[in-house]
Amino acid sequence: MDVSNASRRTFIKQCVIGGVAVYSAPLLWEMSRANASIISPELAAQWQTQVSGQSKPKFRNDGIAKVTGQKVYGRDYRAMDMAGWPKQQGYAFILRAADASHVYQGFSLDHLPASAKPYKVITAADLARDKVKLPEFYGDNMLLPEGQTADYLGHAVAILLFDSFPAFKQAKSLLQFDNTLLRFGEKTAFVSDTKDPYASWRLIRVEGENGAREDTYSPLHDGLFFPSVKHHKPVWSGDANAQGSVSERGLYYAGEIEKQIASAKADQQWQVLEREYRTQIIDPMMMEPEAFNGWFDASSQTFHTVITSQSPQDFQEMAVHMLSSGPLADKVKNLVVHSPYIGGGFGAKDHSIFPYYGVLATIYANGPVRLANDRFEQFQSGLKRHPFIMKSRLAVDKATLKIQALTSQMTVDGGGRVNFSPSVTSVGATAMQSIYYTPRNDIIATSYASRNPDAGSMRGYGTLQSMTAMEGMIHEMAAELNVDPFKLRAANVMESGQRNTQGAIPNGTLRYREMLDMAEQAPVWQNRADNKARYEAKNPGMRYGVGFGIATKDYGTGAAAPSAAIRLAKDGKITLEIGFIEMGTGTQTAQAVVVSESLGSFAHEVKLAEIDIWDAMQLVQTDNPYIISQQRQDEMTANPRWTPVKAMASSASMSAYYQSHVTRIAADIIYRHGLWPAAVSIWNELYFNTPMGKTNLNHSRDGRWTDGKLTAMGFPPLSIDILAKRAHDLGLVVGVMGHAFNRWAWAEADFEIFGTKERIALDALALQYGEGDKYHGSAARKARMSSNGYHLIDRQSMSYPKAELNNAMVTYYAPCATLVEVAVNEGNGEVSLLSSHTWLEAGKVIVNELVEGQIQGGLAMGIGHALHEELPPFEAGAGNGTWNINRYKVPLARHVGVWSQQHTILPQLSETDPSRGIAEVVMIPVVSALVEAVYQATAVRFYELPMTAKKIKEAMA
Repeated sequence: MDVSNASRRTFIKQCVIGGVAVYSAPLLWEMSRANASIISPELAAQWQTQVSGQSKPKFRNDGIAKVTGQKVYGRDYRAMDMAGWPKQQGYAFILRAADASHVYQGFSLDHLPASAKPYKVITAADLARDKVKLPEFYGDNMLLPEGQTADYLGHAVAILLFDSFPAFKQAKSLLQFDNTLLRFGEKTAFVSDTKDPYASWRLIRVEGENGAREDTYSPLHDGLFFPSVKHHKPVWSGDANAQGSVSERGLYYAGEIEKQIASAKADQQWQVLEREYRTQIIDPMMMEPEAFNGWFDASSQTFHTVITSQSPQDFQEMAVHMLSSGPLADKVKNLVVHSPYIGGGFGAKDHSIFPYYGVLATIYANGPVRLANDRFEQFQSGLKRHPFIMKSRLAVDKATLKIQALTSQMTVDGGGRVNFSPSVTSVGATAMQSIYYTPRNDIIATSYASRNPDAGSMRGYGTLQSMTAMEGMIHEMAAELNVDPFKLRAANVMESGQRNTQGAIPNGTLRYREMLDMAEQAPVWQNRADNKARYEAKNPGMRYGVGFGIATKDYGTGAAAPSAAIRLAKDGKITLEIGFIEMGTGTQTAQAVVVSESLGSFAHEVKLAEIDIWDAMQLVQTDNPYIISQQRQDEMTANPRWTPVKAMASSASMSAYYQSHVTRIAADIIYRHGLWPAAVSIWNELYFNTPMGKTNLNHSRDGRWTDGKLTAMGFPPLSIDILAKRAHDLGLVVGVMGHAFNRWAWAEADFEIFGTKERIALDALALQYGEGDKYHGSAARKARMSSNGYHLIDRQSMSYPKAELNNAMVTYYAPCATLVEVAVNEGNGEVSLLSSHTWLEAGKVIVNELVEGQIQGGLAMGIGHALHEELPPFEAGAGNGTWNINRYKVPLARHVGVWSQQHTILPQLSETDPSRGIAEVVMIPVVSALVEAVYQATAVRFYELPMTAKKIKEAMA
């Protein structure tokens, strides 16, 4: 297949990386959607409707394809489904080591029958000979060499290639659970014990003399400092000096915090609670295990891939670098990446190592090759949620009930490869304070390598672990002080303008107190004592308890870089293109709705996982945005094509706030510079005595969309198809592409549009104009549409958020609270959820049903974390390859109180409220709520999760 001759509708060129032309082909789901619409084209067109003059979604715009079983997920596709591929599908199977304490000595396949033998076995020796390298992000030892000990349980040792499914299936059935297949020799130390920590962070803050609104010392005010490492452990050594360096001052104030706690405790002024909390290893259990299909077409020098990834942008770049050496070095001229829907992610498909094993198999395969985990393999090799051990201390003034100090030492198990462990560790540390103001804190968090499978950016990203511990301390502190826990919370709730543990001010209004007041008035809480007596009298052998939890989760990464492109066709059809992947969260539907705020109609088509089209903005990235100096940033900002980050992964609750930001701006520019002047020209021409007076239609803000039509100041409503035709005829703006950057604040620049400078929160902007030439020299502007069909506007007066904001670490938050009532069976320890109520502040809600779905899904996942889900560490755990859902317990419908769930979504403060990223926070407070509810039912406190029925029964005995 000659990619160079393929139409743009088939492959779209992104850029050239290392001499390889990269193409995106994100249209597989569009084919599925088209197939689904054949079933009922009328139904497909009805996903949006009009309610009270406003567009509303009736169902998700990807719903028909999914419920009718179309091929929409990457796992669904075989070679026969891919245009231009050979029809014969090959298969790959990875052999993995379930021993990380003995020297690996190889294996033999001699016992396989001829019908089950692979045609190729890829080992570490092949990689060394051919100089194939794993992308640097993942470390080394892609395949374990003979003579070495596995870095971790589940370490890949070889890839077997088969040219038919029967051969693959027969071999896999014989090899997968054969404990004698791999040979091992002498016992050794664990490799992980010889590695330095992945990362170590320390957050020391002391408030200033004027209280919560200033700092004497903090990371934002003074900077971060890091430890030395001795014997693979962090050492925070040095002189303590209040006038010294950042580290010396930090050590001084850390020492002062220790002295103050000891003194106030001795004087009995402060109540000091010290506890250790432990969380477990969790598997994401997404619906679709990871899969990959690839084919190298030697005739056209094209490397084709079908991936299941939350971060296709990063895959493209890393795959090219992997292909730059090895057997295909200088033989690959084109890389084509298909990015279909992914069947659930929860962060486990963000920077997973899995796709690169697919690339490796394809390099050596003699045709199309499919690598797809079954559930056993996904458990063994997939990314996990980090287990935490937290030794924490909370000091509260007995007289005022005010928190005086918070300290914690967190140990984080990062598994066999580093992945995002440093970032997860830092975010977990910053989240420790939850909704509470702490005038003094010293929080140390260190992540280590272990022989467990890799841990990554799973939903919660470290905050679930640390905030659950904080809520546990609040509950227990209230009991020790003999005060109502809501009274203790009210005394310490963080107010707008106060600083967090890093010394940064959270953005926007903090509505924690409002949420607490609502929850405290809930009948389940108010009547808990009477309900307990009544329920237990009526249900002998059952114990009743009520628990409450609250959390506030950051959203974003501190280096968000969303892009959007909106094109308005002459017939009024709106196409939106974004870089996000649809993971089941409804991003595709929500972004289509965002467009309607300015354009009066939902986007008719939303293209996801776009990577290539952004080349029209000609952006370049040169530095790590997290460690760039201010001087370097200022230097690079002078280049109008430079940006701190070109693209971002579909993670960290990023779409509602970050992606919507640039989508809204693009839609607004089309409205103000396309549809509005088009409408004014029609009203002037047809509905006013224009030669003799003026309409005074000078401000686009006067326009209103009603029933999908634009009106203003009593002029006749005009439909979008009429407006679009006029905008095209006049040569107005009919297409906008934009890129933004956010480091806890939006970058902004001046852009000249139709001769007028506008300050816009973007760092790149490109426009398309209609074909007419009747409006302000539009013919000359159209001639400038030379950057992939766009007119790239040179930015002016560029302003990026200061580099020192990296020390803020997080400043955007979304709060959530959950109240639960449970019954605990004295006989078997099983917990029944009688009811739940969730309060959520989501800001501006884009699609209410999607937010409700997140609440429901988050509740289920939180229940699983608190009561059911657990993987043992090390040799008994997932790395041994024998785990599946027959052993790994997830919550079922009977566990989640399907018919007794309630929720309250706080109303937005105004129409200008931003949408908040809530996909992670909705699962967090239910965990601490359940821990407290079980305590209220059983009088047993749990400090280690999960609270399984077996553990509860043993504790009550």
